Amino acid sequence: MQKSMNKIKYLFMAASLATFLVACDDDHKPEWDEPSPYEITATSMSVTEGETVSVTTDIISVTYDRPIILNQAVSVTLNGEPVETSIVDGNTLESKVSLTKGKTYTFEIPARAITAPNAMTFAPAVVINFNAESAPAIDKSKISASPVNPNASAEAKKLYSFMLENYGVKQLSGAMGEVAWGTAFSDLVANAAGKYPAIVGFDYIHLASSPANWINYGDITPVQNVWNAGSIPTVTWHWNVPMQMWAGEYEIGSWSNVRLDKEEVPLAMDIWEYAQDGTVIRVTFKDAASDAQGSLKGSDWSALMPATEYFDLTDAEKAAGEYKIRLNAEAAAKVKESGIIVSGQNYTVTGVYFDLTCRDTQRFKGFDASKVLVSGTRENAVATADVAKLAGYLKLLKDANIPVLFRPFHEAGGDFTWGSWFWWGNSGPEVTNDLWKWLYRTLTDDYGLNNLIWVWTMQTSDEGKLATEAQVKSAYPGDEYVDIVGADIYADALSDQTDQFALINQAVEGKKIVALSETGNLLDVEAQLNENCLWSYFMGWYEQDGNGPGFLTWNKNNEWSTVLNNPAVLNRGDFSF
Repeated sequence: MQKSMNKIKYLFMAASLATFLVACDDDHKPEWDEPSPYEITATSMSVTEGETVSVTTDIISVTYDRPIILNQAVSVTLNGEPVETSIVDGNTLESKVSLTKGKTYTFEIPARAITAPNAMTFAPAVVINFNAESAPAIDKSKISASPVNPNASAEAKKLYSFMLENYGVKQLSGAMGEVAWGTAFSDLVANAAGKYPAIVGFDYIHLASSPANWINYGDITPVQNVWNAGSIPTVTWHWNVPMQMWAGEYEIGSWSNVRLDKEEVPLAMDIWEYAQDGTVIRVTFKDAASDAQGSLKGSDWSALMPATEYFDLTDAEKAAGEYKIRLNAEAAAKVKESGIIVSGQNYTVTGVYFDLTCRDTQRFKGFDASKVLVSGTRENAVATADVAKLAGYLKLLKDANIPVLFRPFHEAGGDFTWGSWFWWGNSGPEVTNDLWKWLYRTLTDDYGLNNLIWVWTMQTSDEGKLATEAQVKSAYPGDEYVDIVGADIYADALSDQTDQFALINQAVEGKKIVALSETGNLLDVEAQLNENCLWSYFMGWYEQDGNGPGFLTWNKNNEWSTVLNNPAVLNRGDFSF
């Protein structure tokens, strides 16, 4: 009986305690169904209900009136699919999106996705319905009727007018002639397609070496022949510059030397490994005596080449303050293996340089773009001399009344996240812009090269994806310095890349002719026509191996014939000036 009474007592106590706890919970439960004193309110949105936005839009942002916290258990979605979302500046939600032309979208932040510190509630749901615009139409009324150079030659004006007239209606075919100053690749294209490209590309990539028995830009015959045959020349400038290996002042007496070999300077081998047949090594000097001699040897003290053991410095070399040699294959192998020794007699060495390609300088940072316009710097001296030399060669084309689509400083932006790949982009877009303006003014005003149509290549890549309009705008020199804007695209054969056209066209507000200034595979002409995004012209990049030019990586399935025979494409013979 006592046990039963105790059991009843315990049950009564437990029931009483439970009643107390429930009552206590009722007294202190948050008022979830009534407005909280910490209500969270969205104050602005980058995309509004019913809006039509650019297809290049890649971020949708919503800003709130207080710091917010993202509930990781609830997804923000675009058309029902989760999108990558983060909080920036404490109170702004940003979602990364990728849009398709002409598509309708619903962007949703669910009711339980956003809260705030101590808010004791969630922000209301945000739902935005919007559309991605179709590609912006080409409107030639926005484009200047004449080139940016008010003193453009008659031939340049005629070429520009022809391109503007056909812009959006017809597309000019184009191909690189070959590496630099010939037409072996464009000839191959013509044989494969049955039609010759309307535009043929050349490259001043070997400017430092010209004139030589294997490259001479002073002989304009290849360009003259292309022009006389009815095609339009375009010229790229892969601007190769010298890498400084050593600088200082060292008096070379008999048997004295500057050693840049693996025994004395092992780090130099990181550069010498890029030596190859045709590489140029330069030695700058001063105070050369009348009997001064130069010498370039390997680390074993043997001559790099028979002519480099000892050689008299010429009057021209003394006037220039430098001598240089071009390595053959055997000498290049020796340099790669062991480096060099600079010797001779009766002069003072001030520098040793190795001519890298413009792409190599991205790795070694041996040529500072930010110093090119600074008087007294090595970069300024090199650039000024190179431009003077270039101007002399371009003048030959001017004097022959040949207009040129001129494309320097191409692909300056590289990839906006991964970085540039040419020296002219190493110091950022502002420096590149200054370089472009300087080159434009120098060639136009100082050298009177009025035969040039100026083509700026907009880099459109960010982490391998389409860049934003703000990014490509930041790298643009300005309407007053550019006639044509282009993109360099390496994508699948006959693919639709009109989103890149749309990005560029929008970035320049439709005020410039837009071209495919370089491409690997050819693109889908019909898609361009359907979207009113017909590139003014395209220029297919060359390919070659030890057997000569060929379709090795791109356009391996007769794409050249497919595109060049499209009725919307103009080839050599379809027009005249």
